[in-house]
Amino acid sequence: MPLPIFYINLASRADRRQHVERQLVALGLTASRIEAVTAADCGDIAGSPLSPAELGCSRSHQKIWRLMVEQDIAAALILEDDVLLSTQLPSVLDDPNLLDGVDAIQMETRQTSAMVGRLVPGKAIGIGRGRLMSSSMGSAAYVMTKALAMRLLAHPQVNSLPLDTLLFGRPGSLFYEARIFQSVPALAIQLDQTVDGRQGAGRSDLDDRRGMFSSRDPRSTEPAWRRALHHWSHHLRLVATFATTGELWGARQYRLPVADDLRKLM
Repeated sequence: MPLPIFYINLASRADRRQHVERQLVALGLTASRIEAVTAADCGDIAGSPLSPAELGCSRSHQKIWRLMVEQDIAAALILEDDVLLSTQLPSVLDDPNLLDGVDAIQMETRQTSAMVGRLVPGKAIGIGRGRLMSSSMGSAAYVMTKALAMRLLAHPQVNSLPLDTLLFGRPGSLFYEARIFQSVPALAIQLDQTVDGRQGAGRSDLDDRRGMFSSRDPRSTEPAWRRALHHWSHHLRLVATFATTGELWGARQYRLPVADDLRKLM
C-alpha cells in the first residue's frame, strides 16, 4: 500500500499548489492538500515565544498529525508547498523496509552540518538513512509514524518551539528519545535554496526570512558560557544515549549531501 502523502498550502497561493502538484504528478505520486493555518487563525498568542508565522506553521503540521491519529494512518510523508523533491524519492518510498525501526525520517537538508549514524542502505541504490544525532533543520519533507504524531501532539513544547527545532533540533531533544533518521543524500530542499530563490512560488506569505517558518534557535541569544554548557551537555547525552546501543560507533559529523538533481538547482 502506498505511503499516504499530505502537503500544506494556503488557499491564496495557487502558484505554490501548482508547483508542488506538478512535481507529484511527474513523480507518479498522489497527495492530499491540507489548508495551512494562518497567523490570523491562531488568535491571541500573547506570551508565546513563537512568532505568528511560526505558530501558524506548527499548527498546520499538527492538523496532519491529528488526522493521522483520527484516521489511523500508520505513517505518512508530510510536505510543505515550497518543497523541491528529488526524482529518486518514489523509489525510496517504495522500499518495503522504509519504516523498520523508524519513528521519523528527515528527507530535507538546509545544507548544514549534522552528525549521522552508520547508514542503513535502502532499496534505492546510493541512498541510505542514518540515525540523526544532532540538529538537521527544516520541515519541508519528512516521514512520520502515527505513534510519533501522538507523542508530539501531547508534547509540552509543541506550541513553544519552532517546528523544525521541535522535530529535528537539539533543543527539542526528540532525536535522543525517538528513532529519528536522516536521508543521505537528502531528497528535498526548499525553493529559497535555489538560484531563483524567493521569486515566484518561492515568495513567502508567512515569513520573509525563511519559507513557511523561521528556524530560529531559541538559545541563539544566550551568553557564550551557556551555549558552551549546552554543547557539552549534548555530547554527554549523545554518549549516554547512543554509545550503549553501539549506534555511536561509525557515526560521523559532516555537511549533509543533496541528491544530484537537486544540487544542480542550487
